[in-house]
Amino acid sequence: MAEQARARGIADRVEHLGLQELAFEAAFDGAMTIDAMEHVPPDDWPAVVANVRRALKPGGHWYVTLEEVEEPAVEKAFRSLKAQGVPAVRGEVVEGDTGGYHFYPGRDRALGWLGDAGFEVVAEDTDWRDDWGYRHLLLRAGA
Repeated sequence: MAEQARARGIADRVEHLGLQELAFEAAFDGAMTIDAMEHVPPDDWPAVVANVRRALKPGGHWYVTLEEVEEPAVEKAFRSLKAQGVPAVRGEVVEGDTGGYHFYPGRDRALGWLGDAGFEVVAEDTDWRDDWGYRHLLLRAGA
């Protein structure tokens, strides 16, 4: 995809890197992460959030989706992983129909990390689909 974007000339600069490697400083007015944060392990969340914050200009906006599942699914996955001897953190899900590793921190924990990094919530909405859904957040980076 990055090569196709370069070939089409749709941007001055195209890079492929992980959120953990994001090293821009006050370079963007806005950022979006859609279907991404559920793949960030809990130990990396504070660094990733800080990286996005640093990449934004003061007052810049971040639109982020947070995938969520209902509490019974989180509890079931946690108990299953612990029973298998996996050193899991509550919220980690690696089985079922997730398509791989997912981490669901929950609204309060995610908002704590976001607030600690200097983000304020501008708007919030949810989109539930049976037993899972998305929390949509529009955040503003503080000065």
